[in-house]
Amino acid sequence: MKRPLCLIALIITALIYLYLELFVSDDLYDHSDAGDGNFLQIEGYVDRKEYRVDYLGEVSPVIYIIPCNRNNLGKNKYIQCYMSNEDYIEPAIGQLVKVAGRKKSFESGRNPGEFDSRLYYSTLKIAYRITKARIEGVGGNKDIFQDGLYRIKYRLESVLDRCLSNEDAAVMKGVILGDKAFMDEDTKRLYKDAGIIHIMAVSGLHISILGMGLYKLLRKIRFPIIPASVLPIAFMYIYGQMCGMSASSVRAIVMFGIRLLAPVLGRTYDLLSALSLAEIMLLIEQPLYLYNSGFLFSFGAILGVTIVAPGIKLKIFSDVLVRMGLLPENEKSGTGSYKMKFADEKVTGRELVCEHVLNAFRSGIGIALATLPVYCMYYYTYPIHSLFLNLIVIPVVGILMIIGIITMSFGAVLVFLGAGDIHLLGLPVRSILLFYRFLCSSTVITRRMTWYMGHSGGLRVLVYIVVIGLFVYASFQNKRYCKLLIGAAIIILTFHIGPQLNISMIDVGQGDGIVISSGGRNVLIDGGSTSKKNVGKYQIIPFLKYKGIGSLDAIVLTHEDEDHLSGIMDILDDMEKGGIYVKKLILPEVNETCRGDNYHRLENRAEELKIPVFYINTGERFRIGKTEFLCINPELNMKVEGANAYSTVLFMKHGNFTALLTGDCEQEGQDNIKRAIHNNPDIFNNIDLLKVAHHGSKYTTDTEFLEMIKPRIALISCGEDNRYGHPNSEVLERLADIGTIIYRTDISGEIEVNVIDGGERLKISEFIKYEDARNRH
Repeated sequence: MKRPLCLIALIITALIYLYLELFVSDDLYDHSDAGDGNFLQIEGYVDRKEYRVDYLGEVSPVIYIIPCNRNNLGKNKYIQCYMSNEDYIEPAIGQLVKVAGRKKSFESGRNPGEFDSRLYYSTLKIAYRITKARIEGVGGNKDIFQDGLYRIKYRLESVLDRCLSNEDAAVMKGVILGDKAFMDEDTKRLYKDAGIIHIMAVSGLHISILGMGLYKLLRKIRFPIIPASVLPIAFMYIYGQMCGMSASSVRAIVMFGIRLLAPVLGRTYDLLSALSLAEIMLLIEQPLYLYNSGFLFSFGAILGVTIVAPGIKLKIFSDVLVRMGLLPENEKSGTGSYKMKFADEKVTGRELVCEHVLNAFRSGIGIALATLPVYCMYYYTYPIHSLFLNLIVIPVVGILMIIGIITMSFGAVLVFLGAGDIHLLGLPVRSILLFYRFLCSSTVITRRMTWYMGHSGGLRVLVYIVVIGLFVYASFQNKRYCKLLIGAAIIILTFHIGPQLNISMIDVGQGDGIVISSGGRNVLIDGGSTSKKNVGKYQIIPFLKYKGIGSLDAIVLTHEDEDHLSGIMDILDDMEKGGIYVKKLILPEVNETCRGDNYHRLENRAEELKIPVFYINTGERFRIGKTEFLCINPELNMKVEGANAYSTVLFMKHGNFTALLTGDCEQEGQDNIKRAIHNNPDIFNNIDLLKVAHHGSKYTTDTEFLEMIKPRIALISCGEDNRYGHPNSEVLERLADIGTIIYRTDISGEIEVNVIDGGERLKISEFIKYEDARNRH
């Protein structure tokens, strides 16, 4: 059988995937009895060290310990310790240490699209974190090899700090040494949104420059083939160890080793077989890599170049180049390529450049098709302009890396000689990075060229892969319909039928955030939290991307309290950088004396971004798709004490479905609602859905109010174990007494209500599943 390793890799991958989907258990995670915040003392061996920038922007030393007692770690291996800078004495790698500090578990996401740090760190075999850790004892011998690599790495990084600005040094640490820890969030976002963050991964590019460069040099100076092959492999292994041995590094080094050893062993190198062996080795060592986007990108990119790209015909582009006189005319029509010349024919530089561009573009499309499922599963957006940016960026990365290594090497010599200011040495590197920032910095291009695909599940991905496989087969058979298969595959993977009406209460902790989608239109009602930092960045925006929402037709702020506002400010900051677009902002039209600092801060921010601001009061209406909203609070120019009382209250109607969204309404606001209901009993009776006011506070949602509306379903947004005791037990009892079904974000995470057949049927789903969850209410 040809390529048996490929078949074995497919079988192993399928079996591991089925195991993970059907039988994976909590033994992959932390089973320690100690809860978050508890004081721990751990004895173990230092496996590796690094420096990381924490959420306060401070550089903290981090060590990874393999504990002596691993009984409670499941299949994990390490404990990550964020060390206190105070009185920190750095241990050597390999030494036995006793560490004391506070435990911090990694959290699973509580909303669709939210980053699952528990799964991510389990992939790295890290069980949990210890914060503000201190070393209480050190013993044993150090690992001279690993500790030496660590010291070399950080000395090289210190040289980059001397040669470059902080921002440029952080980028080059990623490009050369695979260390992205010092990159600020804006720079990471810039590279990520442009689709070129992959240049930070130690992978095939580093191998081709360093490993193959060394091999060719040794062969050129007539080294025997065995040492000329073994030395570069050993060098790249050491380099990979120094840079952290990510999945992409292991894949590249394994394939490089096989590439050099194949001639030594008298075998022919087969790229797909080498790729399959690397995959088998990685998955056996860590099955959870199948859930790691970096692993999937690394292997997907190789498959895109080697399998998908050769089947892509760029006849339109090559024909254009022929008509422009840049390429010779094709002798065989319909082949999608220009005339290839014989070995003894002269090839002009112009033709070589055009050939390179066509092949690069073909490879880019192949990689895009192969990695599109990864974007759908983990990022939910795709930067279309990356197809063109990478035509420029990838060739220049090689130059950047070579110049960076030369700069770092000369800088190290100058530092050793005691030189002072050596920033001039980094000028070529700064010029290239400035060029990169120029290419990536257009927020208009980012917004217009970012495709908000939304999430696609496993079945869609499987069908997509099958159809792309059929395309590859059909293209080599020169079938005319092969191009149609690409379109069909993309539609299968990314096309989503919009809901009639979808109401999603996001789990923002102690706060509110509701996304309503109707007929392809979207509105966000509130978005803030007092228990979660950057709730817009980490919860709301990822959720919107997961749903494929690239623009909001409106944001409605019910009132200006932080637990309803903070995430909205994150969204507006994101919009300024080319993110999700906000078409208008709707605020409660209350007396000027009631409008506090947060109210005016939001108005000013909207004005800066040229977002139209509308003001709403009792009796006014607006529509989103086929859903109508009627405001029943606040009264025009309402004057009250406290923002909760003037909360915007919206009555929502879609077909036969009705809902009442009450914000944090209290006091006079509640009286306004009751008055509106009393005057229109037929409209408000038997409400389908009630968003319970003020997170279920004791002083809202009284019996009289509930008897007037008799809601079928109640949604309560509140944080886990919040200090306010929300929702209040009396409110829960009052709701239960009238037969209302209660859903709470502190129990269920995100809660989604799908309205079907104009309100005749409702489908309710909870992101976090509990056994008999209703009994917890």
